[in-house]
Amino acid sequence: MNYLIKDRMKSLSALLLFTFMITVVTGCGSETETIESSQAVDVKVQTASTSMSASTQSFPGMVESDNQANLSTIVMGTVTEVPVEVGEKVKKGDVLIRIKDDQILAQKSQLEANMVQAKANLENTEKNYNRIKNLYAEESATSKELDDISTMYEIAKANMDALNARMNEVNEMLAYTTIRAPFDGIVAKRFVSEGDMAAPGHPLVAVADPGAIKITANVPAQWIGKVSEGSEVKINIESAGIYNASAKLIAVSEAGDPMSRQFALEAKLNDGELASKLKTGMFAQIAMNLGSYEGLYVPKAALQTRGQLTGVYTFTDDEKAVLRWVRLGQSKGDQIEILSGLTSGERYIVEADGKISQGIKLNIQ
Repeated sequence: MNYLIKDRMKSLSALLLFTFMITVVTGCGSETETIESSQAVDVKVQTASTSMSASTQSFPGMVESDNQANLSTIVMGTVTEVPVEVGEKVKKGDVLIRIKDDQILAQKSQLEANMVQAKANLENTEKNYNRIKNLYAEESATSKELDDISTMYEIAKANMDALNARMNEVNEMLAYTTIRAPFDGIVAKRFVSEGDMAAPGHPLVAVADPGAIKITANVPAQWIGKVSEGSEVKINIESAGIYNASAKLIAVSEAGDPMSRQFALEAKLNDGELASKLKTGMFAQIAMNLGSYEGLYVPKAALQTRGQLTGVYTFTDDEKAVLRWVRLGQSKGDQIEILSGLTSGERYIVEADGKISQGIKLNIQ
């Protein structure tokens, strides 16, 4: 029993000693903070004021050829040959795609045979028509004989015309079994490979003129009223090392997409040397000035960062530091826009000779 009492006394003594040490340490810390707080820091301040600023919006875009053709066919058939690769240079008339044409050639052969027979029939009917017409003029043939041969002649001509029209269709279909480059350029895309099935209206290959480059983007309906053809814009294309390059809008769509409610626009760089660096398919950003507004800006050097929060130091009436959290807007050189947290007319600290902390005494210069 005496051992139990002794153990409890030892535990109580240890607890009292630990509490005493914490009290001493805490007291020392408070004293240090008080000493630091009593040392005023020299600071320079400015008064927040608003200024007119341009409202700039950026829209994602794409580098495209101003002269690009997506080639397709009007026939259904198996792709038998694709002799070009993406990026390959081609000349006007070069073969890009071949489609199986056996059935169309068979139709053409049958048509040619039919046309030989129809032509012979037409020539024979025409001779009979002319003979009966002359006999009728000499009153050696009846009007019924003339009517009958006239009908036969018209039918023979109509049949020949129909065969000629059908032959034109077959020749056009044959032309679409061999897809050729419509102009000098490069192969921008290949949509099919050998063995694929080509279908009418579906793209097979795209050819682009690399010498005619444009930047395209889509603008939401809320902004389209503030842009127009000829407006100056800025272009950023990171993959080409192009930043804040001057460009001009060359086209603004008058009709928007009913689903996305966005309007297409096109721009071209003013600098031809920069434009030569572009390749179709590059991602771009088009920045446009969509008006002006009154904004409040402060130097970026005045900002204080704490984790993901940003603030500026202001001060109380008794000249003690207060950290005010703010919400940032767009940058303008070495200035940054303050959307909230600071209002026009308030003073804030822009420079300090020492470290500033919350509640520290300030000596305002």
